[in-house]
Amino acid sequence: MEAAIWAENIPFTETRDYVKKVLSNTTNYAAIITGQPQSLKARLGTVGPRNAQAREENTDLP
Repeated sequence: MEAAIWAENIPFTETRDYVKKVLSNTTNYAAIITGQPQSLKARLGTVGPRNAQAREENTDLP
């Protein structure tokens, strides 16, 4: 799914708003630094399901 849709589906309002603000600021700063307009869609790409065969990185968390 597109990352923008993924961000909109974050179930916690505060977290969803924070993620959207961080993504927006990242895109704006990249445009300022490079001097070129940036596409949020191009920067985000897609978010897919986690690889079921991937090892859990941190098993201490619930």
